[in-house]
Amino acid sequence: MTTKKDTVNIFPIKTLISDLPDDLLPRSLTSSENGPASGRLIIVGDVHGMRQSLEALLDKVSFDKQKGDHLILVGDLVNKGPDSPGVVDLAIKLGASAVRGNHENAVLNAAAYINAAGDSLQHSEGLIGSPPVPDNPEADLPGETVRDAGIPDKCASATAGTSKKPSPATQNTALALSTHQLDWLSGLPLMLRIKLPQNITSSFGDTLVVVHAGLVPNIPLEDQDPYYLLHIRSLTRTPGDGDEFIPAETTGEESWVMEWDQWQDKVASKTTVIFGHDAKRRLQLGRYAIGLDSGCLYGNKLSALVIATVDGEVDKQIVQVECADTPVAPTLPVKEGDKTAVQ
Repeated sequence: MTTKKDTVNIFPIKTLISDLPDDLLPRSLTSSENGPASGRLIIVGDVHGMRQSLEALLDKVSFDKQKGDHLILVGDLVNKGPDSPGVVDLAIKLGASAVRGNHENAVLNAAAYINAAGDSLQHSEGLIGSPPVPDNPEADLPGETVRDAGIPDKCASATAGTSKKPSPATQNTALALSTHQLDWLSGLPLMLRIKLPQNITSSFGDTLVVVHAGLVPNIPLEDQDPYYLLHIRSLTRTPGDGDEFIPAETTGEESWVMEWDQWQDKVASKTTVIFGHDAKRRLQLGRYAIGLDSGCLYGNKLSALVIATVDGEVDKQIVQVECADTPVAPTLPVKEGDKTAVQ
């Protein structure tokens, strides 16, 4: 069980869980023969608009779509960094899979908010097929209050019930993205499930799940809280019940990964989670959870998990490159008492 948080600031979800199609799995994973790998999964941590760093990482792993390599991004492709449109364009060009991160969610909310603001702030092409604001009329959008925004009065009436607006940086990202790019982001699932074939040996277990922030143990994927799929960093146990947890956005003493590993040790069918979001902890290597946000945005490395098969067994390798873009300074804590400076 989790303590439900108000999730009205989640941009309308088109797909909660998407299964990676068999034809996107590396060909060696779908073959019964024990031969050399003919394709790989390249799962990359939070890029945040750092296009040159992403290109450097793909070059280092010799990414080749024609040989069956498939790129997967753990969310937060965009925002804060120098070239969000370039990152999205590259992902689309390479046929990448991705999941929504909290920054995609914020940018989509910002684009909807800008559309509702009218001609003075409207995105040049609009956001096709999306409502002007989240479905719930009481939705709160990230950022400052409407009354402080300097936005035309008609925007406030169009977003009646909202009390906040996007941050200037998030607005700028939304304005920089084309309709096609925004629509691609809006269609991303919150979770990507990869079912591994039974004819290979894997330390991952039976299933891989790619999600931006993490999962709460002992809860089916379909029942996970969308808000915490985008924001979780730690867990506390519910008093008096060792099997129930309270998720938290703050870093806390321990990552949720420790509890996830302990839970997986108890279940027959193992699930390994690949995630990002937690830049403060950098690379996290649990038994059944791997965190790939190594803080490239702040001048640290960009990380990838490369998955292939060798002689019928899954081979996994962490590959990193130095930041190739101009880094940004970490933001200040957003809440009193929150010691997490990296958001």
